[in-house]
Amino acid sequence: MLKGKFMNILVAPNSMKGSLPAFQFAGVVEKAFNDAAPKFFKIRKLPVADGGDDTVNVLMNALGLAALEVAVSDPLGRIVQATYGYAKGTAVIEMAGASGMKLLNFHELNPMKTSSYGTGQLIIDAIQKGANKIYIGIGGSATVDGGMGMLEALGIQFLDSSLKPVNGNGENLGKINRINTSQSLITNDIEIIVISDVDNLLLGPKGAARIFGPQKGATPQMVESLESNLSHYAGIIKKSTGIDVTKLKGGGAAGGISVAFSAFLNAQIVAGADYILDLLSIDESIQWADLVITGEGMIDSQTLMSKAPYAVAMRAKKFGKPVIGLAGSASLPKNKLFDGLFSIINKPMSLEEAIENVAELTYQSSYELALLISKLQSKHEL
Repeated sequence: MLKGKFMNILVAPNSMKGSLPAFQFAGVVEKAFNDAAPKFFKIRKLPVADGGDDTVNVLMNALGLAALEVAVSDPLGRIVQATYGYAKGTAVIEMAGASGMKLLNFHELNPMKTSSYGTGQLIIDAIQKGANKIYIGIGGSATVDGGMGMLEALGIQFLDSSLKPVNGNGENLGKINRINTSQSLITNDIEIIVISDVDNLLLGPKGAARIFGPQKGATPQMVESLESNLSHYAGIIKKSTGIDVTKLKGGGAAGGISVAFSAFLNAQIVAGADYILDLLSIDESIQWADLVITGEGMIDSQTLMSKAPYAVAMRAKKFGKPVIGLAGSASLPKNKLFDGLFSIINKPMSLEEAIENVAELTYQSSYELALLISKLQSKHEL
């Protein structure tokens, strides 16, 4: 039922990975709806995230944090500028900003060599600024190093069989003989909340190496080496801490960095999308809405693994509100989650062309959708 003569639309999209940030996505949809039917829609924008791309911007906005920029090492050790949010003892860090695939060219992807060291540098900088509560979104990483590089930056030493230090990367996981935590720079009074967009275990057919290694540049041979190295690493962690990280839900996220956070930093691992939606108090906005629109780059079977659009759609269903999904690619057979699922692609085109024109394509699809909704509603009211 409409509130008066207006139709209330909640626009709550995730980012379209690598092309359209969540805030811009929401803004494009808002403009299209207002252009298509002026004064008919009331729009409320609430960009969302799930621990992957754009998490830092979504949470910075929600928590009222300022953006800080710091020089850190990228996954291959080169200096890059990374941004995180900070205010009054609270920090929000996005792993992808320091250790993400987006920082590398395709031919540079190699999880045997990439390191999460830069993520550790961001944590150190936040603590030095006074942070005692740190949120970390871990999606989009280029690493399968089990968080070894991140821990190295935090002062934890990894020693080989000759008791010589080894640097953190996927290849060196298999060389660890002992872990020295005596020089750790993290104290127990630092609260760390790891926001994960997947719940895979560390090892096995759905683990960090076999599921996520190939997309980070791992060949089949590398995948098997990484699986073996992660298994060895888990054994050393258990010997050092008594903790069996192979059973940790979400331990396979971001190349296994969750196990490092859990075993050595006493971090809380949370399901990204629902945790962020609660921080955003999205239920209130959904109850206000007559229609909910969400989306991301691809809505497919992986979306059902608690990605942000899935979580938004489930909340909408909970309150009996219709929900529409917009995506660059939409393929969810026998879909019962969305009341409408639409691809913004309107003709055959390459991925590069779609990315180049993503804002225009999103606008056109949203415009046509708004025209249809407004005309159907006007006809219904006659």
